[in-house]
Amino acid sequence: MLRISEANIRFQLDNLKIKVLGISYGVFYKPFPKHKHGNRFYEAHLTCGGSGILIADGKEYPLKAGTLYMTGPLVEHEQITDVEDPMDEYCIQFEITEKPGVRQGKTATFLKDTVFWIGEDTQNTKRLFEMLTEECENKKIGYIQSVINLSCQLMVCFARNYAGSDQVGEYTAITPDDKRMIITDESFLYNYATITLPQLSSRLNLSPRQTQRFLKKAYGKSFIELRSERRKEKAKEFIKSGKSVIEAATMVGYTNEKSLKL
Repeated sequence: MLRISEANIRFQLDNLKIKVLGISYGVFYKPFPKHKHGNRFYEAHLTCGGSGILIADGKEYPLKAGTLYMTGPLVEHEQITDVEDPMDEYCIQFEITEKPGVRQGKTATFLKDTVFWIGEDTQNTKRLFEMLTEECENKKIGYIQSVINLSCQLMVCFARNYAGSDQVGEYTAITPDDKRMIITDESFLYNYATITLPQLSSRLNLSPRQTQRFLKKAYGKSFIELRSERRKEKAKEFIKSGKSVIEAATMVGYTNEKSLKL
């Protein structure tokens, strides 16, 4: 029986603050008695082998390899193993609290609002459980961040199981400044030899003055500084490949080599 408690695994998923209270793995030769958990307490079980029965809120559900089930706050349940084919399972216990003022996405909604679920695991959570317990046992360098990342992936996999194949995740909205940075990066990356301030302003749908303010805010540099920086980078590449300074200067948009100032 493996039991990892007080691992101090804490992370945030959207507006949910999640604290992992324990991770365990074991073979069950005896029934696990009827019980229920308090507010904010969730427990996920993954059957890896053997068979048995889950009784939740008075209903019976078969358990076999690959079955995942979640019991949340106040869900009464008990687990009965087949004595001739004992179950082995992973279990993770965690607490969820909400952080006010933060948007709740679909993943967090499914995770928090699903207080009972049972079905076939479609997300290969077994591999995540194995990696998580290995990290907690070995405690190699960087393991704390690793167990946080793996625990967060587990929560996402739980939500995906609950949601099913028909649910599509939400997209993170891109801001106008994000779009402008993408356009600016591409403009200097590919059009460094010919790009002008009016041309870039038109692509950004800004006036030249607004464009200069945007560039200063986003990059800390003016249009001329950014263009010169990119031209010099490309000129060095051309010279390294065998071009003369004059040839390189012309190729990046200068009329003579003196303007290059390498």
